[in-house]
Amino acid sequence: MQYLLIFCLLASFATTGQVVPIPHAHSHNDYLRHPPLDLALQNGFTSIEVDVYLHRGKLKVSHIPVGLFAKKTIEQLYLEPLQKIVERNGGTVYAGYPVQLILMIDIKGNGAEVYTKLKQVLAKYRNILSTYQNGVEVKPGAVQVLLSGSVPVNEVATDTFGLATIDARFSAMEDTIYSKWVTRYSSAWHKYFEWSGKGEMPQEQQLLLTKWVKKAHQQQKQIRFYHISDKPRVWKVLLDNGVDWINTDKPARFRHFFMHEYRR
Repeated sequence: MQYLLIFCLLASFATTGQVVPIPHAHSHNDYLRHPPLDLALQNGFTSIEVDVYLHRGKLKVSHIPVGLFAKKTIEQLYLEPLQKIVERNGGTVYAGYPVQLILMIDIKGNGAEVYTKLKQVLAKYRNILSTYQNGVEVKPGAVQVLLSGSVPVNEVATDTFGLATIDARFSAMEDTIYSKWVTRYSSAWHKYFEWSGKGEMPQEQQLLLTKWVKKAHQQQKQIRFYHISDKPRVWKVLLDNGVDWINTDKPARFRHFFMHEYRR
């Protein structure tokens, strides 16, 4: 079924020239791409990561708090362009495909202050964003906002209605405060695994990977690893074992791999 779907998408792409969205593709630190957002969308990515700091009342996009006065805002780089794209496409990010795009906002600095400002900013784009009630999506939008980093969990959890869910650490899997608002669990690969793509993955690490994926999926959450060895051999092992999102800095290479090389 999976390959039939991919074949149909490829056929559609060949005849219409439209970009086909691909699952599992997470653009790590997308704002470092040239150009940001555009390169991810040109390659059909369905999850995009952006870091933000609060600087003089504006949410600046940056990996580190240096030169923030000259950096662009999340509205300039992501929210305004996405709103225009969705309006142009009649309600979707990818023309002709009702696939939601995840915009993962990694909160830097003072989480409570950033979140307060972020809620104000996101409210301006409510027409394209998913809305949640106690963590349950009640109004699907073209874009789903996912919060990571210094997330003020208590503040998020006390918002009966919200415009975002949480990407939490593995250590939060047993935390009931998180549970309603978490939709994805993420961890650094090297925290649990030593295998980097050389040779076969050791059996004990294979079993551990299966354990984490099963644990997340039993809670009906998605799972992602970052700081992985960014190469096809590792991508395949992760996909074969049910990992939902492949964290990559190589948009074009991953697209080619998934559409033309990947066989489960």
